[in-house]
Amino acid sequence: MKVDLEGKTVIVTGASSGIGQASVKLLAESGATVIGVARRSISSDSPRVRSLAVDLSEPGSTAAIIEEATRDGALIDGILFAAGHFTSATVADGSLEDLDDLWNVHVRSPFAVTQAAVPHLSDGASIVFVSSTVARVGFAPFAAYSAVKGAVDSLSRSLAIELAPKVRVNTLMPGFTQTSMMTVQYADAPDLEPGIIQRTPLGFIGGPEYAANIVALLMSRDTAYTTASTFVVDGGWSGQGWQSL
Repeated sequence: MKVDLEGKTVIVTGASSGIGQASVKLLAESGATVIGVARRSISSDSPRVRSLAVDLSEPGSTAAIIEEATRDGALIDGILFAAGHFTSATVADGSLEDLDDLWNVHVRSPFAVTQAAVPHLSDGASIVFVSSTVARVGFAPFAAYSAVKGAVDSLSRSLAIELAPKVRVNTLMPGFTQTSMMTVQYADAPDLEPGIIQRTPLGFIGGPEYAANIVALLMSRDTAYTTASTFVVDGGWSGQGWQSL
């Protein structure tokens, strides 16, 4: 997929793996200067990619991100909030500390970065939040994770209205995706992958590049009339009803 992002500066959090990593690669290939934010430095063959190693839960991380992105007086043309993690625990066994940690990474940090970025956003800038299909369906035992991903979706829609018409804000809602977060579970759950495939109308589990394609498109002027929208990338999994395939 080719879109024209020449001259644009885009921040990507969660840049070291999964959808964030795939998006960094595609955005750079499309001409953007990409600030790849992750807990550890990322490596890239592209001179368009600048790595920034910060922990989003730490004080000072927001200022460091904005400072790096606006180096030499650059404006920020796009932000992808792809950083995240999940916990699997029932409401009876889970801890409030885990819930707070999820909230800080998925909601508080993106809110803080957006708030700090507002004075530096270009006209027509695009912000993409990564939620999840678990925000739309009941999914156990992931109540804490589902709750924060629902908050991400709501935050994105509200910011789309608040920041219009200067800035567009949309939500990417991936389902099961072949990333390390997913594949690391296969060894202990051999029925997981075939079970997901059986319940997915398109018949396979997509890699992170499918989500990255949507990200690149949303960062471009080709979607200048698109905001407050949610893009589901799950092979039809969340759209299926009770019937077996």
